[in-house]
Amino acid sequence: MPLLDRAPNRVGLHPTLDANADEIRATIRRIEELRARLRSAGAGTARLVVVTQHALAARITPDALGAIHRVEPTMTMRLRTMNREDCVSFFVRGDADLLMIYEARGFPPLPFDDSISRRVWMPDTLIPVCGGAMRHSLASDQKPKGRFAIIRYPEDSHFGQLVSRSGNETAMMAAGGHVVVETAFSVAALELALAGIGVAWIPHSMCIRKLASGELVNLGAHFGLIPLDVSLFHAKKNRQAQQIVAQL
Repeated sequence: MPLLDRAPNRVGLHPTLDANADEIRATIRRIEELRARLRSAGAGTARLVVVTQHALAARITPDALGAIHRVEPTMTMRLRTMNREDCVSFFVRGDADLLMIYEARGFPPLPFDDSISRRVWMPDTLIPVCGGAMRHSLASDQKPKGRFAIIRYPEDSHFGQLVSRSGNETAMMAAGGHVVVETAFSVAALELALAGIGVAWIPHSMCIRKLASGELVNLGAHFGLIPLDVSLFHAKKNRQAQQIVAQL
């Protein structure tokens, strides 16, 4: 079929291709993954594809991959990082052996059926922190004085939804907070908080060393905390993933 739709002053994908672009890309990725698995099998090495959120890739996923390497030292691993929704879609399509994502306690879990196994890798917590010059302007009880800046996650992001649904952001606004920066990336939010730009919600695992060094201050006593679980998923029919998780 034709690939391009040509019109005066415009050349674009044919509408049918455009409407199925996601499925075409997914099919290509699966072919690539299959080719890689066949090559690995021929070379006598096993291969594991792990998909995870950007926030987890910064701190927790490296520890998990290190643990996998210790139990399977000959295993070749491929790490894919995406936003949470794309991670789930990638896993559901069968493009990843393991899915590692955050789940908030008290919120509905992912609606997987009994063909998917879920394990909690470790607990974590989303906490409000500030750093830089801002941490030196706090009151004696470690609470911001008057109006203060907030680094916010977009409402359509996972962390943005959690902060909004918990009511913590509303409490922060009522205490004098106002948004100065919006970013979907927790690593960027962390760096902005360290620079003293404003208060940011950061996973405790990501900022624990900065809290210990005094570069960041935990404001959770005033604005609350959001308990999280780092969950690990695999298809029960995936024997390789099942064996690895059992060893971990």
